[in-house]
Amino acid sequence: MDKKRPRQPKRISRQYLENAALYYLQRYATSAENLRRVLVRKVKRSCAFHKLPEDEFHPMIEELIKRYTSSGLLNDNSFAEARTTTLRRQGKSRRAIEARLQAKGLAKADIARAIDKAGGGAEDELQAARAFAKKKKLGPYRVKPLPDPKAAQKEMAAMARAGFEYEVARKVLSYSADEIE
Repeated sequence: MDKKRPRQPKRISRQYLENAALYYLQRYATSAENLRRVLVRKVKRSCAFHKLPEDEFHPMIEELIKRYTSSGLLNDNSFAEARTTTLRRQGKSRRAIEARLQAKGLAKADIARAIDKAGGGAEDELQAARAFAKKKKLGPYRVKPLPDPKAAQKEMAAMARAGFEYEVARKVLSYSADEIE
């Protein structure tokens, strides 16, 4: 059988970097830092293969990011707000949203502003916890009754792993403190 060889990376040039960045921006909403990481990975892969120094391409990446930020193609604030709204709707907790946005390279101030704008209050957290419980069929959304007291602990643990505080989880799952312990 004929095994497929991995494609060799293209030689990096200014035009290649620009095309790669624009193609990535067409497909994905992203932050400036995340786009930088994507482009740096491409440069590293290509330079390792073609035995070129990476240093000469980093200023090109910075120039592209600066240009896209000033033209409005890259906007960390709008990205953070849109992503926060989507994650809230999916039932993600404030902690989970913060972790996801930090992984994309956003500043803590931008993240806090986006969460506050998209709904960072206690009622919003409760709504997100309800969405999570419904999605995972926990608490009142459970199909079958609780088989044993340990199941209540497992449901609370699932809510805790998702980043919800104890009181929020208990309220959503409608457990009293003695049912959990």
